[in-house]
Formats: sequence, structure tokens, C-alpha cells
Amino acid sequence: MKLLRWMCVFASLLAAQDWGAQFKNPPAEHGMGVYWWWFGPAVTRDEAARELEVMRRAGISYVLIFPLYPISASDPSRGIRNFSYLSPEFLDRLAYTTSKAKAMGFTVDLLLGTGWPYGGPSIGPDLGAKRLRVVSEFAPGKAPALEANETLISSWLVRGDGKRVDLASAIDVTTRPDSMPNVAGNWTRMSFIQSPTKMQVKRPALGAEGLVMDHLSSKALQTYLHAVGEKLLSAIPAGTLRAIHSDSMEVYGQEWTDDFLAEFAERRGYDLKPYLPALVADAGPLTADVRHDFWRTAGELAIDNYVHPLREWARSRGVGLQAESYGTPPVDMRSYGEVDYPMGESYDWKMFVASRWASSAAHQLGKRETSAEAYTWLRSPRYVSTLQDIKLGSDLHFICGVNKMIAHGYAYSPPAAGIPGWGYYAPVMLNDNNPFWPYFRLLSDYVRRVSYALTRGKPAVDVALYLPEDDVMAETPAGNGLNLYMTTKYRLADGKSVPEFGLPAAYESESPVIKTLMTAGYTFDGIDRNILRPELKTSRGRIEIGDVAYRIAVLPNLRGISLAVLERLAEFCRTGGTLIATRRLPEAAYGVRSRDQRYARVRTLTKELFGAGPADQARRRAYGRGVAIYVPDEDTEFARALASLGPEIRFEAPDADLVFLHRGEGAAHLYFLANTSTKPKSLKPSFRDGSGAPQIWDPMTGEISRAVGTDITIELEPFGSAIILFDGGQAKALPRTVRRVATGRRYAAGGPFLLRRPGAEVRLDALKSWTELPAWRYYSGRGDYEFEIEVPADSMRHGRGVWLDLGDVREIADVAVNGRPAGVAWKLPYRVDITREVRPGKNRVTVGVTNLLINRVLGQPVPDYKAIEPIRFPAPTEKKLVPHPLQSGLLGPVQVVMYEQK
Repeated sequence: MKLLRWMCVFASLLAAQDWGAQFKNPPAEHGMGVYWWWFGPAVTRDEAARELEVMRRAGISYVLIFPLYPISASDPSRGIRNFSYLSPEFLDRLAYTTSKAKAMGFTVDLLLGTGWPYGGPSIGPDLGAKRLRVVSEFAPGKAPALEANETLISSWLVRGDGKRVDLASAIDVTTRPDSMPNVAGNWTRMSFIQSPTKMQVKRPALGAEGLVMDHLSSKALQTYLHAVGEKLLSAIPAGTLRAIHSDSMEVYGQEWTDDFLAEFAERRGYDLKPYLPALVADAGPLTADVRHDFWRTAGELAIDNYVHPLREWARSRGVGLQAESYGTPPVDMRSYGEVDYPMGESYDWKMFVASRWASSAAHQLGKRETSAEAYTWLRSPRYVSTLQDIKLGSDLHFICGVNKMIAHGYAYSPPAAGIPGWGYYAPVMLNDNNPFWPYFRLLSDYVRRVSYALTRGKPAVDVALYLPEDDVMAETPAGNGLNLYMTTKYRLADGKSVPEFGLPAAYESESPVIKTLMTAGYTFDGIDRNILRPELKTSRGRIEIGDVAYRIAVLPNLRGISLAVLERLAEFCRTGGTLIATRRLPEAAYGVRSRDQRYARVRTLTKELFGAGPADQARRRAYGRGVAIYVPDEDTEFARALASLGPEIRFEAPDADLVFLHRGEGAAHLYFLANTSTKPKSLKPSFRDGSGAPQIWDPMTGEISRAVGTDITIELEPFGSAIILFDGGQAKALPRTVRRVATGRRYAAGGPFLLRRPGAEVRLDALKSWTELPAWRYYSGRGDYEFEIEVPADSMRHGRGVWLDLGDVREIADVAVNGRPAGVAWKLPYRVDITREVRPGKNRVTVGVTNLLINRVLGQPVPDYKAIEPIRFPAPTEKKLVPHPLQSGLLGPVQVVMYEQK
């Protein structure tokens, strides 16, 4: 056994040494992807091929073809022709493009439809999404009038005012609308009606308009697949497509289907009809249990009748299923078990975002890749997001467990559309009409390196956070549908709701329990009843499932919990694990059947685990070989408890700006660290699992160096990041990490500055925004600054060097010194090492500065979309949200800064 153990350690050492072999230039499979918006669709073969080449040169290696609404009317004189969706012309372009992309080395996925959710002309009212409509009348009266395509499910006469009702005395009056019982007192007639949501497909292409399909009905799915899916895949050459794509479930209001009552009875073991009033009114103690059973059934139907058969259909045709499997209907994390390529979105990292929902499921299912719909609404309006913003957005996705970026997105836009051209209404705007495009490869290379690093080893995650899905289902009345993921996310934040997207909102959004976990030095996943699978192990003081083995489980302010999960968590604790409950102890296991026994068992088990005591006092007690901890908050006492349990990383002081991700295998451990602030950070972290010779991987350059000793100092620039690898032993020879420290000597470049672009040239005695110059006010593109700097002779001595600090730059600076390229600065700090290019004395410097597309857009008239009415997208808001051109150019101050190597 000892020999086997040493063989495993040796194998992990060899693997760790190999982890960095392809870091500088990882394989294309780790490259950035894009949503490729096909507007109209109005696609030509030549333009599709041209755009693929543009993307390839920018380091993009994956496309998700996503047909959408038209932006321009057909105009033969400009070569613009909108084809009807699924027309022979459209299918021809689709077949050509997928084959061309495959031949060029792209991975190709395809939305199995247009806009979202699935639906369109093939979906009639009988197959459209359905909801419950409830009519409450305070007198017996007659049965309510039914609208088109509605069906009366049941009518009950209940004692009460319709807000609070007594189920025990309810009388079924479904079959006698005009002959009511002779009752006295306060009674209400409650009628439950199956009603269409009438939701239409959002943002459809031409010819794809229509109702959203019923996602709880297998018949609706099969009808759709026959009408749409078969035509799409039959047109595409075999082997060119990796997967079909299903977007986030946004079937607003969906909560019912034709055979819901029969399915409910089979799955929950009782007839829902007599309990229907509890779905919308307070019916006493059973209310939460009925609602929980109701939403759980809706979620199961969506998985069983939509997600699962969709994957089986795809596999039968030789492709996989990529899905953002969350939303409405209320599917839980189990749905990702039916998905080949899990996908999330959102980057408000101190909340339980969809990216973490997807990555948690992927970890537990043993899936290597988690992708994200990246950067949606990063900044608003369009045309104002910078490469620095996209880099920050990438890091926020990464620390939520994502290791594949699919940028949202690249707009198909023919030259005839001009500049800015066609663009999706939700930024970021990615294509070669954007002035920053010549530098996009720098960003995509960064993303590719980090994505590669975050597939090394396996996720090393300490904490399993039990999601309050049970409470969410128990607390939500029927009538408007339920987005289980989103409501769970906000419940973890004490109900605080901020906008889902946008970097400002991401910084404002906080869940106390999540912020404390991260600040305390822990990584975490979410868990729910999805972990109850045969391969789950809880007998060794770990929750072992898929690729993860959690050593701490947290129950965050729960009233209810799955009894089966709680039993397994008790076993986990008994055999050496740590279980923490915050703010309260669970007391319910929702569901009508065997309710009293299960509630009693939960209370007994939580008392065995945590003991009894005041709710406002923390307590800790042994439970078998493990420990159970109760804390009355999710900040101070919770943080104190976590600090005592051996965090993965300890910083010198807690810092909410610092975030990290941890992966490992055997003795090898890899950490991705990111600074989310505008201030530089100098860190001396302590890594619990780090042993052996630490390596510093720089994802901006691809360089790998070794740290001096194990007392690592890490310098993180504003919005900077680094990767630290401990190989568990002695790594191969690497260059030593060099710290460059400013000496305090700096010299200002005082001008004059010559600013030029084609057709315009101006001399500036002092730097200012070029928007202050009339000829430059609405200019978007590159402007070149030429000036001189003086470098002292002693700066060239061994161990010394020179930085050119550009100060404030809007937004990208391409530096050349004495005619030699010195580097590109595209994020804070705008500083370039020019040691190799300068000489003592005077030096000629050129700084090419590229600004944002928004200024050009502000100088143009608002587009007239009358020719394509009705318009299928929100009207442009740029001129309302940005009344004046944004500062542009080199704002400085420009300084020559001396540094020494340490």
C-alpha cells in the first residue's frame, strides 16, 4: 500500500509538471467563443466566410449560430436580403457556414430555433405554454366565463375571503355551476382555470413568429422537433455540428400543462384538486407543503418532458445538447444531468449566480467544462465596454467556476450596413467595426490561457452550500410561474433584488453568506437534492460526488430541507465532516404525504446535531467524529467559525476585493487569484494545500516563473490576476520571479505633443481629451501622439529599468519608442516597460491611442427602422444615456519612471 501511495504521488508530480506545458499557447479548444448573431436572417456565403476569418485571426475558436430579428429591410441595391427562417436559402447558408467553420477549425453549435424560448408557427394554442388563472368570487354565483383556449380545472366553495381559506370545509362545485349549496357565512367560490400564457417567441427571425411551446409537454416538444429540428439538422452536413443549444428557460408564467393533475397524483401520491386553494391562498399549515409539491412537480415535468427528450433526440442525430438549464419552469440542478455541455451566465460574483449554478452541477456530475453566456449587458448602453471591462467580466465568470467563455456576442454585419453596422441590443459589441478590434487578440489570448489553466486537475472545493430551493417553492404562490434559480439567488441575499446584469450592479450585489465564505478564504458550490444519487458517498467525512469532495456543508437560514439530504449530511458529519447552520435550524421537510413524521424527524435530527440553545448565541458540538456548528448570523460569528476550520487561503487581512478559484489533483494544487478593484494589491497569502516549489503563471503574457522560497509575494495590478501552481515536489528549472519596484525617480514628459490621424493633425502644448477639439469630437478610432522623453544614463545599469507611465488613457495605448514597438497597454495601469527600446538621452515616442465606438455613434443620426416595422428589438438608447462624447485619447500625465529589479 505504501508503494502504491508513492506511485500515485509520483504520477501527480509528473502531471503537475506537465500542466504548464501548453500554457503560453493553449490548444484552440480552450479559446474564446462567441454568440454569432444572424440578423434577419440575411446571410451570404461570402460574408459568413469573411467574418469567420476575422474571428479566427482574433483568437476566437467557437461559434454559436443564433438567428434573430431583422435590423435592415431587404435592399438588393446594397446586397441585403432577409430570408425566411427555414427557407431553402437560409438552410443553404447554414449548411455552407457550418462546413466552412468546421474546415477552419471552429467548434460550431446551433440554436435549435430563433430568438427564445423555443416556439413559432408550428405551435398552436393547444401546444403553447400554460398557466393557472384563478377567479375568486365572494358569492356563490355562476361559473366564470372562459376565454379562448381555456379549460375549467376545478371550482371550490371555501370558507374564507379568498386570502385565508379553510380546506376542511371546502365543497367541490365544479360540476354544478348554477346550483350552489345552501351555505351561510363568509364563503368564496374559487375557480381554477387552465389558461394560455400567450407568450410569443422573443426576438424571432422572419418567419419564426409564434407562440412559445409548452415546456411541460412531450407532445409539444416532439411537434417542434419535427417542424424545426429535423429541417435544421437534415440540412447540415454530418460531423460539422458539436451540439444544439437551448437558452435559459424564460417561459414566463409557465406552470401547468394538460395532464398536470394526473402527473401530480402519480409523482406526489395524492389528488391535487382539493388542495388547489392552497396554491394561491393561506390554507393553514399545509399551504407550504402543497406549494412545494406543486412546484417540484412542475420542475420534474420540465426535465422529463423537455430537457431529457431534447438531449436524447440530439444524441440520436449525432450531436450533443448545450443548455442554460435554469429559469421558468422551475428546474433544479438535476436538469444538468441531462445536459452534455453545461452553461451559465451572470457575473455578480458575490451572489449565487447562474454561472455557479451550472459549474456546481458540472462538478458534481463530473463534467470537465462549464461555459458561460459571457458579458451580457456588461456596460450600458452599447459601444461603451472596454477591453478592461471584458477582462474583468471574464475574471468574475472564472471565479464562479466557468472555464469556457462564450462572448455575447459577435454581430453579423455586412459592409453595406456601414459603421457601427448591425448590432444586438444588449452589449458587448464584438466585430471588426469596433475600434478596439485590432487588439482583441490580446484579450482572447488571456481568456484562452486562464480557461486552459482552469481545466487542469479537478475542482478543489471545500464548501457545499445547500440552496434554499425547498423554502422558495414552499413560499411561492401559483399564478405567475416560478424562476427557481433567480428566486433562490435573491433569497440567499435576504430578498435584495438588484439588476441582474451590469458591472455596477455586480459590485452592489451581495449575499451575506457568500461574501463571508469568499472573504474567509473558501471556495464553494451549491448543492440541492440533485446530490441524492447512487454514487454519493458521505461515509468518510466528505460529501463525495462526481469530481468534488466537500469537507464543510452550510445550511443557510433554512426553514425547510429535504429529509433525505439531511440524513446524508448527518452521516457526513458523524464520520468526520463539518456541518454549519446559520441564523436558524431547519424544522420542515415539505410535502403533504407523511408530513408530520418527516417534520418530526427533521426537528429530532437537527437537535441531535446542533443541540439546544438560544437562537442568538453561537454553539459548537461534537457529533461522532465531526462537528456541528450553529451561528446566529452570516457575517461575524459565521466568519469566526470558518476561520477556525482551516481556510484554503489566508490573506494577511480579509479583503473582499480578492477572489480565487482552486483546482487540484494528488499533491498538485493550482490557484487562480484576481483583484476586482482599481487599486494595486501586494499579497503574502498562505496556501493550506500548497507544497513543493510554487510557480507563478502570468496569464497576460503566458510566462511561467518560480517563486523564491515558499513565502510568496504576489503583486496584483488593478483588475490584475495571477495563477499559482504548487506541484507537490521539486518542479523543473524555471526563471526566478522578478519583482520590479519603482525607485521614486520619475520625469514628466511635458510636450509638446503632436496628435494626428488620417486627414487631421494638431499640436498640443498640454494633454487633454481630443473630444475638446472640434474636428475630433465625434471621432472613434486611433490617434497617434508623438513626443520626446529624456532618459538618464544611469537608468540603463544592470538590475534597473524604465517604465513609460501614461497616466489616464482612453482606452488602449500602443507604444513605440525610437520606431520600435514596445507594447500595448489596454488596462490599468497604463504602463509599458520600455527598457529595451530606450537609449540614454532623448527618445522619440509614438503612442497610438484607440477610443470607443460610442463617440462616432453619437455623431450620427438615430437609425430609422420604419421599413422593418413592427420592430422586434428595443429602440437604441445611446443618445439618451450618453448625451456627450466620452473623453478620449492620452490624458496623462506621461512620466518616465525608473525601477529596480528585486
